[in-house]
Amino acid sequence: MSNRKYIKSLLLGMSVMMTILIAIQIYLTVYVLKHNEMLPRILSCTALILDIIILAVFFVSSRINADVDSMAYTDVTGINNKLAYQNHIIRLNNADDTFLVGVIMFDLNNLKRVNDTLGHEMGDRYIESFSAILAGVQNERISAYRIGGDEFCVILEKTNAVEIHQILDSLERKINVYNEKNNIKISYAKGYEISTREHYYLMEELTKRADSRMYENKRLMKGKRLDGRRLNV
Repeated sequence: MSNRKYIKSLLLGMSVMMTILIAIQIYLTVYVLKHNEMLPRILSCTALILDIIILAVFFVSSRINADVDSMAYTDVTGINNKLAYQNHIIRLNNADDTFLVGVIMFDLNNLKRVNDTLGHEMGDRYIESFSAILAGVQNERISAYRIGGDEFCVILEKTNAVEIHQILDSLERKINVYNEKNNIKISYAKGYEISTREHYYLMEELTKRADSRMYENKRLMKGKRLDGRRLNV
C-alpha cells in the first residue's frame, strides 16, 4: 500500500471512529435527560468516552504526522529523495569533520531511449528497478538517494575504498542478475570519492569530485560503444 493510500485509510478509520463515539455521546446525553437518577454514573461514562476520543485522535494524528514526514523525504520510487539527501549533506557539513565519509554518484544510461522507444511507463519502471536494487545497499551507515530524474547518490559514513568496491561489485552482480531476467537492461555510470586524512574534503568538494568521476566513467562507456560500432562496420 502506498503512503498516500495508507494515510487516507487512517483518516477514514479516524472519521468512522469519531462518528461512532459522537453517536454514543449523543445517546448518553439524551439518556441523562430522561434518567436524572443515573446522572453521576453516566457523567463518569461520558468522561471516559471523551478520554478515549482524545487518546484516539492523538494516536491517529501522531501516525499521520509520522507518515507525512516520511513522505516528505521519500521519492516516488520508494528510495530517499533529494530533500533527504540535502538534509544529510547539511548534517555532515555541521559535523565535527567529514573524515571517512564517502560519496558514490550514479547516472542511469539510456533512459531517454527507453522513454522515446517504449514509453514513459517503461522509463519509470527502469528507474524504479534500479532504485529498488540500490536501496539494498543501505544500513545504519549507508544511505541511498534519488537526486534527479536518472541521478542517484549513496552516502557512506565511516567507510573506506575496500567497502565501496565491495558495494559496487555487489551492485553490479545484482544488476547482472536483473538484466538476465529482463528485456530492458539496466546500465549506469558511477564515480566515487572518499574524504581521508591524506585527501580531506568537505561535502561540496566531495560530491563534486564523485560527480566528476561519474561523468568521466560515462564518457568512457560512450567511447567504448562507439569503438564497438566502428569495429562492426
